[in-house]
Parts: sequence; C-alpha cells; structure tokens
Amino acid sequence: MAATNPFVVLSYVGGPALLTNASSVFIMSTANRFARAIDRARALSLQGDTLPGEDRIAEIRLAHRRVDLIARAMQCFYFAAGMFALGTLASIAGAVVSEIQNAQIFDAVVLGAAAVGFAGFIAFITGAFNLVIESRLAARAVAIEADAALAALLGQKENA
Repeated sequence: MAATNPFVVLSYVGGPALLTNASSVFIMSTANRFARAIDRARALSLQGDTLPGEDRIAEIRLAHRRVDLIARAMQCFYFAAGMFALGTLASIAGAVVSEIQNAQIFDAVVLGAAAVGFAGFIAFITGAFNLVIESRLAARAVAIEADAALAALLGQKENA
C-alpha cells in the first residue's frame, strides 16, 4: 500500500494528529477558563455582603458548577489528546503491518486505531459540550451580578 503511494500513510496519520492538536488547543484555552472560574469563586467567597443573600448564594453555586464543568471538560480534552495520539501511533503501526501483509494483525491494528479514535472523538465532543454549558452559566452569573448592580444604583438614585 505505502509502496505504491507513500501519502496514504500520511493521510492515516494526519487526521489523528490534527485532532491531537485541536485537543491541545482546547486544553490550553480551558486551563485559562479554569483559572478564571476559580478566581471568581474565590472572589465571591471573600466578597462579603455586597450582593443580596439569594443572589450571592445563586452566584456562588453557579461559580462552583462552572469550575466543575470546566474540570470535566479538561479531563475529556486530556483523554481525547491521549486517544488521538494513540490513534496516530496505531495508524503508523498499521502502515508498517500492512507492508508485512499479515491480515490478522493488520485487522487488529485497524480496529484498535478506530476504537481509540472514536473514544477520543466522543471525549472531545463531551468536553466541548461541557464548555457550552459552562458558557451559559457564566452568562447567567453576569446577568445576576448586573441586575444586583443596577438595583443598587437605582436604589442610590431614589435615596438621593
């Protein structure tokens, strides 16, 4: 196979390698989100009574949920990166085995590469889905804080 067209091996390796890179980019951006969510949760716990009781409780719960979702997303992206790297290695091994022309080993390697690639894809999608949910929670937290700030400003105007 590779003897007739050496680019076949590159095409088998290219997909998992690109997905490994995409997972790595997600890991880097998610790590930044994770740090910001933790900082926000800490700030809320130190903030005292600047927000009304129910709003403060709701925002602390949202911050905790956001940290949870981001942590799960990072786990998914790390798993996906590992599976895609393993898929790349399996694709290279499959190319070598195809040259030996041992059909049983080749079938096992192809099945293994497909399985780890599929597992990585599912983890990648799950991580992205967790980030979508976390983004919605972040927007909800901003809305709660904005409503409280506007209420405080309107209250100050009425008292003045």
